[in-house]
Amino acid sequence: MTNAFAFPAYVEISQVMDWLQDETGEPLLGSDTELRDIIALMPHPLFIKNSQSQVVMMNQACEALWGVSSAEAVGTNGSAHLPPEQIKLLRQHDLHAFASNRTCIDEAYVWNKVRQGMGWLLTYKRPTYRRDGTPHLLICSAIDITERKQKEAALEQALEQTRQVAAQQRDAMESQHRRLALDTQDNLAQNLLALKLDITMLHARTGEQQPLLHERAAQAMETLNASISAVRDIINELHPATLELGLSAAIEWQLQQMARRQGLQYRLLIPHDSATLDQQQTSAVYHVVQAGLHYLVAGASQLQVELDLQPARLTITLSSDHAGTGDTTPLYAMQERLATLGGTLAVAARSLQITI
Repeated sequence: MTNAFAFPAYVEISQVMDWLQDETGEPLLGSDTELRDIIALMPHPLFIKNSQSQVVMMNQACEALWGVSSAEAVGTNGSAHLPPEQIKLLRQHDLHAFASNRTCIDEAYVWNKVRQGMGWLLTYKRPTYRRDGTPHLLICSAIDITERKQKEAALEQALEQTRQVAAQQRDAMESQHRRLALDTQDNLAQNLLALKLDITMLHARTGEQQPLLHERAAQAMETLNASISAVRDIINELHPATLELGLSAAIEWQLQQMARRQGLQYRLLIPHDSATLDQQQTSAVYHVVQAGLHYLVAGASQLQVELDLQPARLTITLSSDHAGTGDTTPLYAMQERLATLGGTLAVAARSLQITI
């Protein structure tokens, strides 16, 4: 088997030993042979490059990682085994390490002779310098992280598929809610209103001549009014009718409802309202904003919403005079929903900013 250090590089070995002595203040090794033996026995791939990015030393673990013998690699920058663009990338990493004067950690996607394909390397590079401060050597270690990267990519793909499925389910549910709301509006709500008209007429035509019927008609009207109100609440929970008028109108209606129910004050600012959104997008953004308002409203007495709805970008800022519920679960749900829309959520102490 070829010796991993059978090359004329005694001067480089001596320089590494000098560097080790300078770093520690005392000689740790008796000879370059001892240094070679230590590096050769180490289980992790180790190699040393000069200021020109040429390999001057590598151990057997590094040979196994690269599929290239020490004799093939020493004195070269790897151009015989890697395409020019990858050599250029590795050179940039080396120059960055020398310029930083610290241990640099980089990931590189390069050709691997053992795999006969592209693979990922995680490299650690510690620069050393001559006494005049010029770049000298890079003490390097490399780890094959291809399998980890593949697992990360597979996990990200699975998560993306899960997000897409969740988004499709939400869209389907919202479409169903819209259909149910419209059907309820067209049928049940209209029938209740027609019945109310009949009872109103009955109530008006009775009176002193038929006091019992008049009283029963009044009771029926109260019951009908409560039923109509409940139906309207159900319709608005399923799909607010104001969504048909656009996002700004729906958000203003939501603020009005919160002000009526909880007695808070609100302010709605609309610098721009020129974005064109389809029904599905309008509904999705509305529900994100609704979740944000419910997060901020707990303990608040004032809410402010700013809608900057431009064709190229939507920016919605929600703020209150209270720091929110403290329960961050709604925020995670909002972030997931926004991710499917290509948007982001910025969270501050008393405000949320939605950008799409």
